[in-house]
Amino acid sequence: MPPRPKQTGLLSLKSRYIWLASLISVLLVSAAVFTSWYAQQVTAKNTQALKLRDQVTASTIKIRNHIWASDIALNTLLIRPSSKYTAQIASNLDAARELTNALIKNPDINTANLLPQITELQQRLGKYTSTVSELIKKREDPNWVYPVLPYINSKLLLPNIEFETAVTQALREIAIADGRSYASPLYGEFDEVRDLWRRKILNFRAVVIRFAGLNEQRTAAEEDNIETLHEEIEKRLQHLQELSDEGKLGLESEFALEQMRKASKEWQKRWETVKNYRSSDIWRSDLHYMQTIVRPVQQELLNTLAALERGIQNWSKNTVDTVQKAAWQISIALWALSTLAIVFVVLIYILVNRTVLRPISYIASMLTNEGEISVAQLQSLSSKEIQQLVNAFEVMRRQVHQRQVALEYQALHDSLTGLPNRTLLHDRLEQSINLMNRNKQTMALMVLDLDRFKDVNDALGHHVGDQLLQQVGQRLMEKLRDTDTVARLGGDEFAIVAPNADLDDVVAFAEKIVSVIKEVYVVDKQNLYVGASIGIAMYPEHGKDAGELIRHADIAMYHAKRNNLGFSLYDQGRDEEHLDKLALVGELHKELSLAKNLRIAYQPLIDVFSHQVVTVEVLLRWHHPDMGAISPEQVISMAEHTGLIGSLTEWILETALRQYTEAGLDRQDIKLAVNLSAWNLQDPALPEITKELLQRYGLKPDRLIFEITESAMMSDPVHARKILYQLSSMGIELSIDDFGTGFSSLGYLKMLPVNSLKIDKSFVIDMLADENDALIVQSTIDLAHNLGLVVIAEGVETQKVMQRLRILKCDIAQGYHIAGAMYCEDLIPWLKAYKPKLAQ
Repeated sequence: MPPRPKQTGLLSLKSRYIWLASLISVLLVSAAVFTSWYAQQVTAKNTQALKLRDQVTASTIKIRNHIWASDIALNTLLIRPSSKYTAQIASNLDAARELTNALIKNPDINTANLLPQITELQQRLGKYTSTVSELIKKREDPNWVYPVLPYINSKLLLPNIEFETAVTQALREIAIADGRSYASPLYGEFDEVRDLWRRKILNFRAVVIRFAGLNEQRTAAEEDNIETLHEEIEKRLQHLQELSDEGKLGLESEFALEQMRKASKEWQKRWETVKNYRSSDIWRSDLHYMQTIVRPVQQELLNTLAALERGIQNWSKNTVDTVQKAAWQISIALWALSTLAIVFVVLIYILVNRTVLRPISYIASMLTNEGEISVAQLQSLSSKEIQQLVNAFEVMRRQVHQRQVALEYQALHDSLTGLPNRTLLHDRLEQSINLMNRNKQTMALMVLDLDRFKDVNDALGHHVGDQLLQQVGQRLMEKLRDTDTVARLGGDEFAIVAPNADLDDVVAFAEKIVSVIKEVYVVDKQNLYVGASIGIAMYPEHGKDAGELIRHADIAMYHAKRNNLGFSLYDQGRDEEHLDKLALVGELHKELSLAKNLRIAYQPLIDVFSHQVVTVEVLLRWHHPDMGAISPEQVISMAEHTGLIGSLTEWILETALRQYTEAGLDRQDIKLAVNLSAWNLQDPALPEITKELLQRYGLKPDRLIFEITESAMMSDPVHARKILYQLSSMGIELSIDDFGTGFSSLGYLKMLPVNSLKIDKSFVIDMLADENDALIVQSTIDLAHNLGLVVIAEGVETQKVMQRLRILKCDIAQGYHIAGAMYCEDLIPWLKAYKPKLAQ
């Protein structure tokens, strides 16, 4: 920094300016006061008119926005029906109606003669609202949306049943005649015809599902399959007819063959009618209604709104003349002020040029050329302020440079972990792609998402979660090569760019990352555990640009998370699977509100010695109308990975307690067992929800049993134990489900408030044939009894297994030998008819 120059003998720029400014200011202020007073008089007359114009304009813009928002929600509703979009439509239309009513109530609206137009707008809006409401109401009827569905149910179902019944009748007769199934070629021919028929029906179902969802009219591959299969069926039926003519068929088989040929022709004839439906303009009535009814009404509404806007604009233009007249008068006064201002500017310029501009120009020239500033020459031209400016400039230049470096770093790095952010990752990824392309090498992009991180955040707070993310980032950095890049994409998601790496390298690297992430974290003297799900996309195999690689790595990561794989390589076939699962998630969300196909089944458990029914276990059942039965494991996994597990658990618990109470099982000394997932054991709200539901249905806590798997407890033992102790303190019984398949031990159970354990059925089913299984069952029973636990054996399917369990002194049994799962309406009659001696 140059030495500070001496400032003695220089006049202040301020003192030079004051005497000149005082003289000119008196003249300018006097003229300005008069001009301001006049302008205020004119402005006051136009303020009210301008205010009204602004109010009407703002309201029309908001009304149009609400109309378009409702239109967008309506279109989305037609594609993905949801109560959320219905609520959005109603909300936007209500808001538009309120704005319109506010305009009518405005007392100043008659000033612009706009009341007739606003009244018409109100009427058009009401008509549009009624039309949209009618469409939403009609869509509640699937038969209206898809007119072909009633025809399919009423016309195509009967021929299918007749065909299946006839072929079953023929197969039964042939099997009886042969002594067993598949004993003769004739049985095989009938069975092959049945198989072809079922394949044709499966293709028909696929056609209906495709066109009901996509509203397409072009021919699908499944339709061609139907025609091909029909021709093959007819050939096989003709061959069977020839055998019948030769007398090689029995009486029932001949009659069955006649019914099969009749049903096949009738089904094909009605299939042609279905294809005609599909080719019509009203394959989906809601879209037809949208185009022919809703759109014209909407256009009338928008035209009326546009007319209102033109009216307010025309009225606004009429106020311009008044303002222009006032502006002309004010301009004369401004010319006078301008003349005085010019004189003032010239004088100021002379002063500033000598005391400011010339010194600054000299300083800038010296700084540009990195030369030395002559203090003597500067004193002859400058003022105190200029010398202060020179002194401060060097300080400012250094600060600006430091801040620029800091801002560049902040723009490209995550503030929490210090890792590169999404922007820098994208840049590094593009550079790596270009380098790999030039060198003909491969590389990998890995997207990593932490498992159970949300539970840590919810339970311990964001400050703990932030420290955990910092430790994760540090661990990732320690495992990287010098050429690799790790970035934080946001939340608990990270990404790694690994140039010049083949698939074997990447798999080994991913395994190493999964392993190091699973190691314990210590935050605020607490041991925390999280996992990692990694999606891998390889260049150039899985993508040629950054966006494609990121998208495919994301898909692979979600596949790994859903299936608890640790890491997963991108597979193109999962794109469509990903979309299908998103649709299934939406339907699950709807089922939790409507419960059309989602149901609860119950399987009884009996006392091994008294044979009395002591418990019924709650089992989830979802029979999807198109996809058939969906396993409970798939439903639970899907709910856990989409945030619906809390709602699903509450639905199961509420439904089971309600049915349990309505059936009067609480008065029969029968307990209710409900399974909990790993996620439930991390949910701090579970005890309170359970308590509220028990109080709602007037049940004592000891009537309820929660079953928990070993793996669910071991995923986060600290939080799981905390939740289990809360539930136990309420009086709820706890049972370890599928014991023997996890990683816990009977010793670990001593630390938990459990009342019973259930031996996994894989050991019970084969215990009579497998000595190892029998030994495991016996040892588990003995050790559990020593710990004071009740022992339950599931998978009891024979009387001999039941007798062996009695010898081993097992307490409770469950399995198909006793009863399978049944819905509540079947359980009540079963309990009435059940006699304990039948289980002996």
